[in-house]
Amino acid sequence: MTGRDCTSASRRGALTPPHLEGDPPAHRGPLSIVEACAGMLVQDVLVRSSDVVFVKGIVEASDGIAGVFAERGGELTLAAPEGRDAEFAELLLDLQRDVGARLRPRGAVAEPDAPRDPAAR
Repeated sequence: MTGRDCTSASRRGALTPPHLEGDPPAHRGPLSIVEACAGMLVQDVLVRSSDVVFVKGIVEASDGIAGVFAERGGELTLAAPEGRDAEFAELLLDLQRDVGARLRPRGAVAEPDAPRDPAAR
C-alpha cells in the first residue's frame, strides 16, 4: 500500500479501531496527582529545585520502579506499583544519600529549598 492509499483509507475510517469510532468522549482534563497515584505506593520527596531534572532522570532510568510527579520547585511525588516495595525503598534511600532528598509525610508544607546535605541543617 502506498502512502496515498493509506491516507485515503484512513479518511474512509477503514483503519480506525472500533473503540475510537463515533463521538469522542467529553474532555475530562488531566488527572490529579491523587488520582494518578491511586492504588500505588506513594512518597512525597523534597529536593533542591536545581536537582529536579537529575532526580527525574534517575527515577525514569530505574526500570519502571516509580513515576515522578512534579508539583512545583523541588516538591516531587514518587509513585510505585504495589509489589515493588523493596526496590522503591532502595531508590528512596539512594536519593536521600546521593542528592540529599528529604522524605515528607503526605500533605506536609515544604520548605522553600532543601539543602543538598541533610546534615547541613
